[in-house]
Amino acid sequence: MALSLGTKLAFGIVVGGAVAFMILSSTGEGVLEYVYVDKVVEAPQNYAGRTIKIHGIVVAKSIQRKKGTTGDLTFVVEYEGKRLPVHYTNIPPDTFQEEGEVVLTGRLQDGVFESDDMSAKCPSKYEEETVVKADAPSKG
Repeated sequence: MALSLGTKLAFGIVVGGAVAFMILSSTGEGVLEYVYVDKVVEAPQNYAGRTIKIHGIVVAKSIQRKKGTTGDLTFVVEYEGKRLPVHYTNIPPDTFQEEGEVVLTGRLQDGVFESDDMSAKCPSKYEEETVVKADAPSKG
């Protein structure tokens, strides 16, 4: 059964209107901006009050744990020589350590990045080692 021209036109208007409504009413909360620490430090006004993901390296000797808790830390992250203090309010992953890479989700508030979501990786634990071939001829 073929649709009449009027039915096709009406259907197109309804579908187009629905798509336009979804685009215009989107809050954008489903997509988080991923930013390196240096960009946040250089232009904090661009990120204030927004939930973002930041990427940086944990500065050596900057980790401080709140006494008696496992999930309340302050530390500093760095990238390209720019540093940003962090307040983290959750239990950190096992791979979290000084000089390790981290990606944190949170908000910039009064110059401190407030976060409760982190992923971390070890800095050198998994670097490639030189493999010596077993079948290489030995000298002697």
